[in-house]
Amino acid sequence: MADTPPKTAARLRVAPLSGDASQTERAAFGIRDLVLRGAYRAGERVTELGLAEVLNVSRTPVRAALQRLAQEGLLEPVQPSGYVVRGFTEAEIFDAIEVRGALEGLAAALAAERGVSQPLLAEMRDCLRQLDVAIERSDRGEDWLSHYSVWNARYHDL
Repeated sequence: MADTPPKTAARLRVAPLSGDASQTERAAFGIRDLVLRGAYRAGERVTELGLAEVLNVSRTPVRAALQRLAQEGLLEPVQPSGYVVRGFTEAEIFDAIEVRGALEGLAAALAAERGVSQPLLAEMRDCLRQLDVAIERSDRGEDWLSHYSVWNARYHDL
């Protein structure tokens, strides 16, 4: 696969992440965001140097983030070194949604049976409010998807 030139920060916007995240977390979030928004397509090579420039971080956290995203299955390692964006079939996507739904349904049932702490419920309610804010922004054409993604992931983690 031919190596594509690095994407430049002027062409790509990366969703903001709070300042308390580690550089590796910031890099992983930024790369994930770029891939999910289509800035890098399935089969396209991603380079440490290009991503470090776009994300405005050093190569070390980018390298760690690339390894993490490869473990998550979003990227595939290629020889001699580097990564490409992994493609997914429609069947794989539907299977992943079905498995996640089953696991989250089980988690919700266990929480209902065992009870949930008030602080956890408060956090979940806050996530839902933030998700509503993101959806309201979508009507105005604002960049709402990154806000939605952060709060949706947080909600599901809780």
